[in-house]
Amino acid sequence: MTTQYDDPLYRDPELAQNEWRADFDMYLTRAATAGRILDLGCGTGTLMAAIAEKYPDKILTGADPAAAMLAIAQKKTSRVSWLQASAETLDAGMTYDLIILSGHAFQVFLTREQRIAALQNMQRHLSPDGIVLFDSRNPAAEEWREWIPALSREVQRSDKFGDVISRNDVSEHNGIVRYQTFYQIGENGPVYRAESDIAFPSAAEITEAVTFSGLMVRHIYGDHQSGPFRPDSREMVFELSHPQCSQACAA
Repeated sequence: MTTQYDDPLYRDPELAQNEWRADFDMYLTRAATAGRILDLGCGTGTLMAAIAEKYPDKILTGADPAAAMLAIAQKKTSRVSWLQASAETLDAGMTYDLIILSGHAFQVFLTREQRIAALQNMQRHLSPDGIVLFDSRNPAAEEWREWIPALSREVQRSDKFGDVISRNDVSEHNGIVRYQTFYQIGENGPVYRAESDIAFPSAAEITEAVTFSGLMVRHIYGDHQSGPFRPDSREMVFELSHPQCSQACAA
């Protein structure tokens, strides 16, 4: 797995990605009924900070392997225990009622072995009636073909930097997509880059890894509004539990 973050990009909160995403609403709603919540791949902590503000009684943990991202997250709230760890290596010393991987974080696991290692660790950290929620892009939609500079250019206004121009670029080889995001300060300013390799496993491949890991798939949704999954859905939103989980865990 290759992930590269240019340090200046994630040292400054105004350059790091902090915006609220549409998929966050689903996780924020599900957090209402969970006492202990774990966000794997929490990034700069936008989602967990919102959960902490809305539900002050929750026990919250955010984990991410990138120290620079966690440094930004720590400035947003002290109500979350921030841990530097990957989904495969985390040892939080407790179990959780809701485990979240948002923003297609599941796709950083490039092989079946990596997916199983992450899922087995989720299984160990999941309470008896707990739920795992994560999303992964449907490979049939071939969304990566849209991640080119001509279709992805955006301009955001920053009080500190002025116009910040972002664009994406992508290459694909043997089912692995190398995804790059470039941020430029103005038309002629410095360019910062974030790069990662991501996989596009099918629903069947993910389901097999889930079962092998000792969990079960309760639902696959086709969007973040819990709509039905269809072959042409752009999203695959997985809801997992322990096989012996009571009906209460899916409520």
